[in-house]
Amino acid sequence: MKNNIFRNIIGLICFTLIFSIVSPSFAFASEPEGLQINDSFNQEINNEQEINNEQEINNEQEIINETDGETDVINQDLGGPRIDLEDEIQIESRIAPVIPLLATVTIRYGVPFLAKTASKRIVYVSKHATEQAIDRKITAKMIDKALTDGEKYVDGFSGARISWDQSGNGIAVLLKKNSDEIDTVYPEDHKKLKWLKSSWKYVGDFK
Repeated sequence: MKNNIFRNIIGLICFTLIFSIVSPSFAFASEPEGLQINDSFNQEINNEQEINNEQEINNEQEIINETDGETDVINQDLGGPRIDLEDEIQIESRIAPVIPLLATVTIRYGVPFLAKTASKRIVYVSKHATEQAIDRKITAKMIDKALTDGEKYVDGFSGARISWDQSGNGIAVLLKKNSDEIDTVYPEDHKKLKWLKSSWKYVGDFK
């Protein structure tokens, strides 16, 4: 009986020793395998993220390229690159108005301009006035003579200022009431009843 107990004790001690030696090796062997699985999983996630990032970058680049293409088409439709409004204003501010002598101007249909009369008054010949002058065969020299040597009247209804040259067939030049802008010109061989004799002055709004 004692021998059996002694054998069992020795067997238990041997089993314990063997288990203590073998079990750590199992633990070490299983741990790298788990780490290897985690590393593979993380690597796959990183690869997917890199692919997604590359796709997003490519998509953004395609959008930018398409936008640039649309801009080029717009610029082409508008006749090429445009100057900014601020630049246009600066350019215009550097260009002084050209004021020719009215008697020497060739009037162009629908083209307004500033001009100085022989009496050294600056007037603005409106678009409408240039159209009426050409339609009625009135030259810039005739307008200048009417403004320089003509008799002055005021229209009793509209208040427009009138300079009338009676020589030849007669030319009437109408300036607006409150501006040295020539509104219209027309042949006139007699004084109208609504014209009131006046000694009106130039406003001097064009310099």
